[in-house]
Amino acid sequence: MSDTVTVTTTESWGSRLGGSLKGMLIGLALFAGGFPLLFWNEGNAVRTRKALEEGEGVCVSVESCSAVDPALEGKLVHMTGLADTQDILDDGIFGIRERAIRLERNVEMYQWIEESHTSEKKKMGGSVERTTTYTYSKGWKDALRDSSRFHQPAGHENPASIPYPSDSLESANVSFGAFRLTQDQIKRIGDSLVYTFPTNYVCPIESAEVSGGYLYVPSGSGTAAQSLSVSNLVSAVVKRSVPANPHVGDVRVSFRVVRPHEISIVYKQHGDTFVKYTAKNGKSVALLKDGVHDAAEMFAAAQSANSMMCWFLRLVGFLMMFFGVSTFLKPLSVLADVLPILGDIVGVIAGIGAFAAAAACSLVTIAVAWFFYRPFVAAILVAAAIGIVILKRKAKAAVAAKAAEPSGTKA
Repeated sequence: MSDTVTVTTTESWGSRLGGSLKGMLIGLALFAGGFPLLFWNEGNAVRTRKALEEGEGVCVSVESCSAVDPALEGKLVHMTGLADTQDILDDGIFGIRERAIRLERNVEMYQWIEESHTSEKKKMGGSVERTTTYTYSKGWKDALRDSSRFHQPAGHENPASIPYPSDSLESANVSFGAFRLTQDQIKRIGDSLVYTFPTNYVCPIESAEVSGGYLYVPSGSGTAAQSLSVSNLVSAVVKRSVPANPHVGDVRVSFRVVRPHEISIVYKQHGDTFVKYTAKNGKSVALLKDGVHDAAEMFAAAQSANSMMCWFLRLVGFLMMFFGVSTFLKPLSVLADVLPILGDIVGVIAGIGAFAAAAACSLVTIAVAWFFYRPFVAAILVAAAIGIVILKRKAKAAVAAKAAEPSGTKA
């Protein structure tokens, strides 16, 4: 069930122009921030690649982790073995006790959710008419939606807080054969599984119900009663199936558990534990993967992750420059919006210019960074940047020529 509210507002041409002029500073900051990010990213990617190559060259694969070999002290080693623990993790609120490396509790509350969609229509004279549709529906969310900030809070009130927090309990003692893992290494262990409630499970919280892998707690039970209205408290007295008939304020809880399992590591041996290996260029090598993996596979995966991160940050740097230039040029299209079709044309030209400028500046920045590492690749990137600038000028000329054509011209 959902309901909608539609609001229409009009922003004057002067107000839009003032806002776009203020946005120019943000645009400059975004554009300027792209340069150091791109430059740092290239150097970091190359240093990480070289550190991984160095590590792979000196890494020693050890057949078993059942004994500490003093001869390997200070060396980068690859081992596979069982990450095990005898610690019992106890979730005191819901009475879950497991021998596990990690026990994760995820809490969701049934609540009102506001979503909005805005459409714009330009008017003659430069003003803009905005129509915003607010949609209200109910659903399970793990973060509280503050209903006081809703456009229409009345009739869509949520509790002031989620009565139980999400949490993660972690073992302090995890062994790896004859070795012990540090807390940083324990945090990197994954492969979590959905926790299945046992058939004889009894929740300490009254009226809680297990269904479909979730533990449902009706509003008004336990600590939840502190933040709910009298009407909700009264309704909680009557037995109600929360999964079939949820009310705002109801809570559902699920757990995930990381049990002892095989892991593979590439770390520097230090006594009966492990520390990061520091390469000659200062970058560290510390790899941990769930499951059984040989050293070559782990280094290949690390190189692939490094490459993906490099491309992701390249995209981030480019987008910073693109949106920076677009925001800086925005006043031009707003000025031209006195005649909407003219504003659209100027907007297209500005968009092409912003894309070309961002692409060219990104490539030149990457090229400058690569001059320190691979001059040949840098030369290719500079050539590509020059090509983009040339294409930009041709595209701008084509758009301008089309705009200059008489509207009534016939073939």
